[in-house]
Amino acid sequence: MNEESVSCLYEELDEWNFIGEEATFWWRDDDAQASTPELEKLLNLSSRFSVPISLAVIPDNLDSSLKDCIDKNFNITVLQHGFSHRNHAEVHQKKQELGNHRMASEIFDELRKGMSKLQSHFGDAFCPILVPPWNRIDFSLVSSLPKNGYKGVSTFKPRACLEPEHGLWVVNTHADIMSWKKGKRFIGETSVVEQLVTHLKSRREGACDSTEPTGLLTHHLVHDVAAWQFLNDLIALMDEHPAVKWMDAKSIFQTRWR
Repeated sequence: MNEESVSCLYEELDEWNFIGEEATFWWRDDDAQASTPELEKLLNLSSRFSVPISLAVIPDNLDSSLKDCIDKNFNITVLQHGFSHRNHAEVHQKKQELGNHRMASEIFDELRKGMSKLQSHFGDAFCPILVPPWNRIDFSLVSSLPKNGYKGVSTFKPRACLEPEHGLWVVNTHADIMSWKKGKRFIGETSVVEQLVTHLKSRREGACDSTEPTGLLTHHLVHDVAAWQFLNDLIALMDEHPAVKWMDAKSIFQTRWR
């Protein structure tokens, strides 16, 4: 990472340290279905710095190799990434699996099937949190999530409040390292650091919910060389700062007490 990016991030983290507060973070990685060299690389990085990672796993066409991979790593929590990550929206609409394009009964039949599969494969490593593909879910579906077994939901951008109606815990991500509009490539360290610092500063100054951990979002299957290098540098730098505290999904969604 360049000197300017390091300075920008550390200045904000220093502010947290100065006021005696922990700058809490969590790490969500999307689209896992099988053990791959890219996933192994991601988990090795997580293990090297003892950073917990939440894998948003696609239940449909789940490969048994993923179970073996996760069984070897104690710092992983499995979340549910929709069912098949299939787009059901019209051509002119934004991609969405969990929208109003199908009957709600059909959607929840799939989701329950997916949850059952993840529970069966991953046991205690599974956390009943829904991560909607493309970070989009139709509002009309949200109220039915708790009665279908979900304790929380995770998308992108700061949450509106700690615990919204319907009793669902919301913990989102706030810094995506990939650029999707420009051909699935690394968005650049300046942009990622800006996203991280913006959310941290907003939390510290009370402009958004200060209790929501700042979420790092990655997609191991599409990382290019620059993305991997940045991710290694970022995790290493954050490991050196006393204000940084990484949290696991079961803690931030409080499923251990609910």
